[in-house]
Amino acid sequence: MLIDVSPANPQPLPAQIAAAVRAAVAEGTLRPGDTVPSTRALAAQANVSRGTVVSAYEQLVSEGYLLSSQGAPTRVHPDLVLAPHTPHCNQGDGKSKSEERRKKRKQELISLKPAPGTAGSIRPAAWHAAWREAATSSSGRIDKAGQSELREAIVEHLRVARSLAVDPANVVVTGGSREGLMLILLTLASRSSARLRIGVENPGHPGLQRVIEAAGHQIVLCPTDSKGVCIDLLPATLDAILVTPAHLYPLGGAMPVARRSQLLRWASETSTPIIEDDFNSELRYRTAPQPTLAAIAGDGADVFTLGTFSTLLSRELAAGYVVASNSQAEALGRTRQVLGMPVSAVTQRAIASLLRGGYVRRNTKATHARLAKRRVILESRVLPALAQVASLAQLSDGTGADLITHFPTRAHRNHFASVLARVGFEAGHVDTALTMSFAHLSDQDFNRAVDAIVDIAGYAEPETTSAETTR
Repeated sequence: MLIDVSPANPQPLPAQIAAAVRAAVAEGTLRPGDTVPSTRALAAQANVSRGTVVSAYEQLVSEGYLLSSQGAPTRVHPDLVLAPHTPHCNQGDGKSKSEERRKKRKQELISLKPAPGTAGSIRPAAWHAAWREAATSSSGRIDKAGQSELREAIVEHLRVARSLAVDPANVVVTGGSREGLMLILLTLASRSSARLRIGVENPGHPGLQRVIEAAGHQIVLCPTDSKGVCIDLLPATLDAILVTPAHLYPLGGAMPVARRSQLLRWASETSTPIIEDDFNSELRYRTAPQPTLAAIAGDGADVFTLGTFSTLLSRELAAGYVVASNSQAEALGRTRQVLGMPVSAVTQRAIASLLRGGYVRRNTKATHARLAKRRVILESRVLPALAQVASLAQLSDGTGADLITHFPTRAHRNHFASVLARVGFEAGHVDTALTMSFAHLSDQDFNRAVDAIVDIAGYAEPETTSAETTR
């Protein structure tokens, strides 16, 4: 008998278990006289406390569904009178509906995987003011590379926040990081009809890697250590390499300056363009952000810098930019002209207004304060709870809201992930570890996630065989 319960369900857990047993009896899965699982066994199967099952069974005994006798297993009452049960007319329909429900639950999972941006959003008053200014300040000129107001505002922002001095002519506005990466790939591919070989960090963020695959290019996995991609192990025959030096996967560390210099030297010697995803660099508040690769590259290496406004302003704002080196800027601009601009001119001017007016600077400061509060909660509640089931759990030094949890075996990891999914959350997988990021969650989802992890950590230990424990 399989029981599926969820703490996210407003109905108490004992009531959910009782309802599931009644349903099993009504459907004929359990018949009068059948033995039901022991309270200990059902608690382990449903990932609830034994006391929860005891409460459910006591309720069912009082209703006459179950019979409990000292020294004998609990069973469905032999004298229980069943109501007529009408079977499904089409068993296939039942399976189809079950599959639909399973897919729906999968779609409704809240992702704890590392993601760009935070749960913050543009305050309505600030957005309305920026939109009014944008709507009344049109020059009538449409720039295919991006409105001049926005590109100039991006240049000033990068100078102040990332110590990167660039010319507006080297900036191209995009529809976000993924569209920006596609723009870069098309630009590089236009010089060769062959399928591109793109190096990526292993492990690395899967989101942009999927863009490379979708574009039909080959992914080449490049080993990493705690400081980023291992330069000595890089192949010399790449068409480009994609790296995230500001937020190394999975723990969110940063590539040190010495490793950045080595990477730039390798790129210059091998004539390999670097695609730098400046992922979540604005969220680093515990340590000062390292300079971008483009800021220290000089004329030695070609660097494309991918940026997005999802971190600065809102995840709902599908807009970003690419900063190209002098040798790549003209070709990138031509590709942008061919594809057209995915972000409306009015939206671009509104974003420029928010950048110029200091809103982004104030919003970033408020975000850092919110992340600091979340770190305190994670340290005081989540880390002690995970210590019961994990061999190691640690928070990142950068945002303070990225967590990696190492388990003794993959069986332990998979079991914990399964229980976590039952209560509505999905984590990332790396070897025998789970990665969880809390920076991008709303306050409500953050509190739910913390409560869920603390609740399930006490009984999420799977039954393992000797073979599993030695793997």
